[in-house]
Amino acid sequence: MELKIINKAENKLLNRTAIEASVSYAKEITPKRKDLRKLLAAQLGADESLLVIRQFSATLGTSAKLFANLYKTKEDMQKREPKHIIGRETGNKKKPAGKAKK
Repeated sequence: MELKIINKAENKLLNRTAIEASVSYAKEITPKRKDLRKLLAAQLGADESLLVIRQFSATLGTSAKLFANLYKTKEDMQKREPKHIIGRETGNKKKPAGKAKK
């Protein structure tokens, strides 16, 4: 699997860096989000817990596009990212409480 960073844009107002990357994974299965986070964090030299993958869109099984946010602090990430996205990234998904059936 090969990850190539296409664009990095720092947003000082929100204390984060927006990252756009392309992933090629010929002859492999579609990579999992946790594997992509590890690879991207290693390439950026950043803390994996401050990295949030916002969108991952695969095209016909051999390549994909990735959009992620890298935050400066955990507090900034908690304030800016929706809870369901943070839950998806950390593996702590909680199902929303629905209406009780009669």
